[in-house]
Amino acid sequence: MLGLVMMLSAAAGPAAACAPTRLAACRDTNQLIVTPAFTASIRRFIGKRKASYLYANGDVADQQIEVLHGPPDEPTRIGSLYRFTACRAHSCPEKGAAVLDTAGKIVALAILYSPCATTDARDCNRREDLVVFMRERDRLQRVEVVANLRAWAVEQAAGSYTLPGQPKMRFGGMTVIDPTAAQ
Repeated sequence: MLGLVMMLSAAAGPAAACAPTRLAACRDTNQLIVTPAFTASIRRFIGKRKASYLYANGDVADQQIEVLHGPPDEPTRIGSLYRFTACRAHSCPEKGAAVLDTAGKIVALAILYSPCATTDARDCNRREDLVVFMRERDRLQRVEVVANLRAWAVEQAAGSYTLPGQPKMRFGGMTVIDPTAAQ
């Protein structure tokens, strides 16, 4: 019996490696983010945009990669799309999401962050804001993806750790940006 199992597993060949074109093979976000093709597609999708999400006036593509490069989650589905999420290494309140179609093309990218680098610092450590990068193509898909990412962000903010005696973290709001639009 063992011989039969070994023959069948050998005949099936090696398991397909995680890649943007083989999303079903990705067990978690870390497997996807380490593929050069995926990080290159993030850079193409966002372009040369600069902003202050994780640090002042930084490259947004670098910040997006950073929030997807820490402790990962398993992918989830938004209809036929794949949503990959993770948090920033050593700073897990900052999180990222990438939504891809079945061909591995980026549909949306998102960063959940504490807006201390961009707003009045008195309230910034008590809330998390979400920025979503998504093109203005399919309006129906856009509504579904943005609603899913917002629900994810609200859940993540509500589950954030707060020190005893401190107010709970709250979801502050969301901005949707078309990465093809001028800054």
